[in-house]
Amino acid sequence: MHTVFDSEHSYAAVTAYYAVSLSEFHMNPHGHDSCEIMYVTSGCCLVRCREEEYRLQESQFVFIDAGVTHELFIPQGQPCSVLNLEFQYQREESAITLAPLFQNSSEVRAFRVKNLPFVVSGDLRNLGYALKDVIACLKETRGQEDYLLNLLFQRMLLELAFCVNRNKKTAGLYYLKKACAYIEENLCEPMKVPEIAAFTGVNKSYLQLLFSRFLHGTVIDYVNQKRLERAVFYLVNSTLHITEIAFSTGYNSRQHFAHTFEKYYGMSPQKYRKLHARILAPDTEQSQVLLGSGSGMRKALLISTKEQRKGGNGEL
Repeated sequence: MHTVFDSEHSYAAVTAYYAVSLSEFHMNPHGHDSCEIMYVTSGCCLVRCREEEYRLQESQFVFIDAGVTHELFIPQGQPCSVLNLEFQYQREESAITLAPLFQNSSEVRAFRVKNLPFVVSGDLRNLGYALKDVIACLKETRGQEDYLLNLLFQRMLLELAFCVNRNKKTAGLYYLKKACAYIEENLCEPMKVPEIAAFTGVNKSYLQLLFSRFLHGTVIDYVNQKRLERAVFYLVNSTLHITEIAFSTGYNSRQHFAHTFEKYYGMSPQKYRKLHARILAPDTEQSQVLLGSGSGMRKALLISTKEQRKGGNGEL
């Protein structure tokens, strides 16, 4: 197996490459004896590695080590442009020699010791440009030995290592931010963790891990927190009925809302409203206060209101 993580491999050989735009495509599950970088330059696609599915968008990529089963799916009507480079690490001498890079770059050495089967990440610096340059050089030289290709490949590997070494936190926060934005936009709608994960582009287990690691709770905890924050605003600043607040914040019943609210705040919604409501009482004694010189319309409204009271209406 020509894995990138074998310390005895000091040379590399490109085995395949392409730069394509596809409107629909499905590559069945497969593995091969080459490492692979699949980089999305526009649009989006779905990639599955070892039963884990990810949604790649513009400026995101997946690095797949040799022998790892994977598949690619581009849904119909969602065009996607992809850069792809496949290469083998080997002991046999080739045009691309990496020993000096391995010896002098702590970034690349740190990447190699990770021994990761695959990595999904955003482009954190210039990997996209480096890949384009490698593919352009390959097209010009038709894969023949070339000193420039050697330099460009080393640059590409440096950019890959940079992204992978910083991927764990940066990529995780990217997906977390995307999930939180989706939750905020859909608070009034029924939500399930698999749906949030599908939109975010990661599997539900990884999404749960991100919420636990960075927000110290589950996805559902976060959804309830945001719904209850909105409910508190309504309780304090409006006269909406409790049932209306329940449905307008995504709960399917008043009972479910009340149970969840009491669990988080230690009291019922009604009691919370009594303690914290900021509703302005009608304390201007059924009259309108005019500032400055006033206006004819304000005076007319005031006169009209007084006439209504004289007529027996008695309500503002």
